[in-house]
Amino acid sequence: MVVSVRARVCMFCAGERIGDVVKVLEAKGYSVSVEGCIGLCAKYPCGNVNVIAGEKEISAKDFGGFLEALRI
Repeated sequence: MVVSVRARVCMFCAGERIGDVVKVLEAKGYSVSVEGCIGLCAKYPCGNVNVIAGEKEISAKDFGGFLEALRI
């Protein structure tokens, strides 16, 4: 049985790139939910692409940084 890892995306922080962020996460096999706020703005700058992917918190200044952080 394959269990997909959950990813939570802040719709406010992802902004206009939200569709791209969701597509990349889904292509990597994540079960994605888009939420109003996932609480990362308290830890990282608001306006960053903020995502919780499994146990990993990702906060990137732009979409390219998000892609790089997701690879690590």
